[in-house]
Amino acid sequence: MEIYTNPRLSLCARVLGAKYFPDGNVLVARPGRNMSYTSRSILKGLEVLRRGIIWRIGDGSKIRIWQNPWIPREWTRRPITPRLNNILTHVDELIDPSTGQWDEQLVRQIFWPQDVELILSISVHVEMDDVVAWHYDTRGQFSVRSAYKVQRAHDKRESRRGIASSSSVGIESDKFM
Repeated sequence: MEIYTNPRLSLCARVLGAKYFPDGNVLVARPGRNMSYTSRSILKGLEVLRRGIIWRIGDGSKIRIWQNPWIPREWTRRPITPRLNNILTHVDELIDPSTGQWDEQLVRQIFWPQDVELILSISVHVEMDDVVAWHYDTRGQFSVRSAYKVQRAHDKRESRRGIASSSSVGIESDKFM
């Protein structure tokens, strides 16, 4: 469903969605030409959101193995195993349809041991849909406070690598975390 037709959203959200995210998927929004300050600000916030989301496994049909964040770890939630010529595309292809659990042999055959350990530790719920959740909360709920911490940690990593951070907040603000 496209964002601007969802009746549960406010009129403001539907109008902004129709203007800035016409395909309906806010998580894949990219900068366009002649963007307004509002639009650029929304995209900056979405960068932080993308750094903190994770897919929770239901039946695995919506989650793309190599593109979506679904493996629970701090620094990346995508597989570290290179895709190479692997033809599998969605997580549901890694689930044994007869048991509704991971096809352990297939997972071990495709992924590096670091990924295998984490993948096999994820619970599968084939009776449910896949859902996007906030990785930094045990219940998967987003909070501005944790998003701020995610952004600060990202800024610190980038400054260690010598890349200018998107935040001009000084070291003094660390005491508020």
